[in-house]
Amino acid sequence: MRSNKTVLVIDDDLSIGRFIRDFIFKDGKRVLFASNAKQGLEHLEYNQVDVLFIDLHLPDEGGLNVIQKALQIHPNIASVVVTGFGSLKSAIEAMRLGACDYITKPFNQQQIINSLNRALNQINISPMRQRSLLTLKGKLSQEKFVFVSKTMTEVISKVKKHSHLDVPVLIQGEIGVGKRTLAKFIHNLSPFAEGPFFHINCAAIIENNHGHDQQKSNLFDSLQSKELPNKSQVRTLFLEDIEQLPKCQQKQLLKLLKEGRIRTPWNASSRTSSTRLIASTSANLELEIATNQFHRNLYDNLNVLPINIPPLCDRQEDIIPLASYILEELSHSWNLNYEECRQRIGKDVWKQLLNYKWPGNVQELASVLSRLVLLEDDMILTKQFKSTQNLAQNKEAICVPFIGDLKSMERHMINEVVKRFGGNKAAAARKLEMHRKTLYRILDNEK
Repeated sequence: MRSNKTVLVIDDDLSIGRFIRDFIFKDGKRVLFASNAKQGLEHLEYNQVDVLFIDLHLPDEGGLNVIQKALQIHPNIASVVVTGFGSLKSAIEAMRLGACDYITKPFNQQQIINSLNRALNQINISPMRQRSLLTLKGKLSQEKFVFVSKTMTEVISKVKKHSHLDVPVLIQGEIGVGKRTLAKFIHNLSPFAEGPFFHINCAAIIENNHGHDQQKSNLFDSLQSKELPNKSQVRTLFLEDIEQLPKCQQKQLLKLLKEGRIRTPWNASSRTSSTRLIASTSANLELEIATNQFHRNLYDNLNVLPINIPPLCDRQEDIIPLASYILEELSHSWNLNYEECRQRIGKDVWKQLLNYKWPGNVQELASVLSRLVLLEDDMILTKQFKSTQNLAQNKEAICVPFIGDLKSMERHMINEVVKRFGGNKAAAARKLEMHRKTLYRILDNEK
C-alpha cells in the first residue's frame, strides 16, 4: 500500500478550498484542488484519490451527485462534506452515501485534522481497497499525469475527448514536458490499448543510418529488432522527435499516411494493419519547413490532432503536486519512507521550487528532487539556479582553445554546441546553420 494518500478538495470558495488544501499538504498528503464539479470529476478519473473534501453547493452540480459519481470511479473513497448551509436532511443523505464526516463553515484546523483522520481510518479498514486499486490500474492509463492547472486540465480533456479516433496525433512541447508520457497515455486510453506500443526515436534512426544508403533504410527497422508474439498486430506507433526523421523516410511516412495503412516488412503476404500514429516534436516545424528540413505535406498530414503541452513555467500551480508525486515515486524506488523524503527538503526549498523557471521542465524537476533527497543538500537548488542563469547569460559564448589547425578548432566548436543541445546533432546543426550531413562529416573526420 502507498505510504501517503491523495486528497481531492472541491470547493468553489477559493479561499476556503485553498485553506483546506494547503493545510492538508503541510500534513504530508498529496493534494488536488478543483473549484467546480467538472474539474473535480476529471481529477477523480485520472488519479487514484483516497479522500474527498467536497462542498455540497457547487456552481455546476450538487456535491451529493459528485459523491455518487466518485463512488462509481473509486468504490472505497472516503468523503468529507463541507458546506456553509448545514441542514439535517443533507447531512443524513451524505452519511447514507458513505460520507465519514460532515463539517460546516466556518471551521478550524483541528476539525480538518479530525475529519481527515476519520477518512483515513475508513479507507484503511476497507476490505475492497486492494481490489479497487487493481481494477483502477487496469481501467486507467498506467502513465500518470499529475496536474491541477487549468491549462493541463484542458490538455487532458482534449486527449480524452479524441483518444478513440484513429487519426494522427502531433504532440508539441519543450524538452522535458512529458511528451513521451502523454503518447503512452493516449495509447492506453485508445481502442488499441491492448495492442503493442512501438516507440521509435527518430534521432536514433539518423545515427544508425549515417554512413549508409538512407534510401534503402526502412522506417520500421527498429521494429524488426523487437521480439513480437504477433508482428502483424501493430496498433500504436510513436515517433519521438519527428523533426529529426531523415528526408527520405519523411517521404516514406507520408506515403503510408496517404494510403491509410502501414506495410509491415516482415509480412510476406503484404497484409496491412491499421495503426494509431503519434508523433512528438520540441522544434518549430513551421521553421523546419521554411529551411527545407521538413516536408510541408507530411506536417499537414501529421497535424490532424495537435496537442500542445505547456512548459512548467506557465503552470506554476502544478509544481508542488508534481514534486509531491515525484517524491512518492522516489520513496518507492529507493525504499524510503515518504515522510522521510519530504523531511530531507527544507522549508525554504519549497518556495524556491515555485520561483524557479524550470527550463528543463518536469524532467529537470525530477532530477533536482532526486539529488535533494539523495544528497540532503538544500544548496543544490541554489547551485541549479546559478548554473542556469550563467548559461542564459553566456549561451552564445564558446571557449575554443588554440589547438593547432583550423579544422581541429572547428570540430571542437561543433562538439561544444552538440553538448549544449544534449547530444542532439540535428538541433546543433540548425543552430550552426549548416546541413546535418556536413556536421556528421566534420565529426566523422575526428575518428
